[in-house]
Amino acid sequence: MLPPVGPTGLNAGLPAPAGLVPATPGEAFGIVAGGGVLPKMIADTLEGAGFTPVVVPVGDGWLEDWSGYRNRPLKWSQTGDIFPYLRKVGARHIVFCGTISIRPDYRSMIPSLQTLRLLPEIFSIMRGGDDTMLRAVSRAFERRGFELHGVQEVIPGLLAPEGLLAGRAPDQAEARAIARAAEAARALGHLDIGQAAVASAERVIALEGIEGTRDMLKRVAELRRQGRIGRSERTVLFKAVKPQQDRRLDLPSIGAETIEQAAEAGLCGIGVSSGASLVIDIDALAEAAARRGLFVVGVAEGRHP
Repeated sequence: MLPPVGPTGLNAGLPAPAGLVPATPGEAFGIVAGGGVLPKMIADTLEGAGFTPVVVPVGDGWLEDWSGYRNRPLKWSQTGDIFPYLRKVGARHIVFCGTISIRPDYRSMIPSLQTLRLLPEIFSIMRGGDDTMLRAVSRAFERRGFELHGVQEVIPGLLAPEGLLAGRAPDQAEARAIARAAEAARALGHLDIGQAAVASAERVIALEGIEGTRDMLKRVAELRRQGRIGRSERTVLFKAVKPQQDRRLDLPSIGAETIEQAAEAGLCGIGVSSGASLVIDIDALAEAAARRGLFVVGVAEGRHP
């Protein structure tokens, strides 16, 4: 059985960072920001806790308006400039957040001088899957004296608890689908391929690759249109933390957009790893889930819903 949770308490008030206190008033805190709403939530929370957010937009983060914060957008060709910049502004603490939809191709760009010096290290970092790459990135920052923090350290209320988070409770067939999708997603994570899977009670439908969750769900929608998924086949999405990943970087996340994408793919619900997944704006997610008739559940490692 799923313990009821619901929106109350989750994301509530976006409490100040637990244990993160500026050493001096207005101490700089670096935010390496991709796209989406999360980086600005992080910036606002840090500012409320007495830090000065210093935002370095990268990738999808270039599309956001950062005029209200101290910021320096960096092109991928300027990757190497991030270390001297963060040192210059006195940002020893760093958090990575937001979406980056395309992995950069450093072989096709003209690098800055700082980036040119780091190209051997960058090429080494870019080998392997996302988790391998992110762990190498964290080591690169730590070797240079920076301290990395997870999003959940800044806003603990974003972590998904165990139980029903939104919508109705899943029935027995849907609970079996959640268990099957969770098993597939966790196996996928062991291979450092992706974080998500779609399954019914009877079979695995789709596995996330380098395309990401959104495009995987588009593929599921197309399979449904082709009749490859039965009309009565109840399917769910599960997003799982990778067993070996650095939990300061790239935790699985869901929000209202995920609900919309899942509904367009004909899914009946979503499961996430409790205590190791981020729920962005629970109120918007709960409204979308109710409107679309989907459920959202948090499932602990090794447990079944």
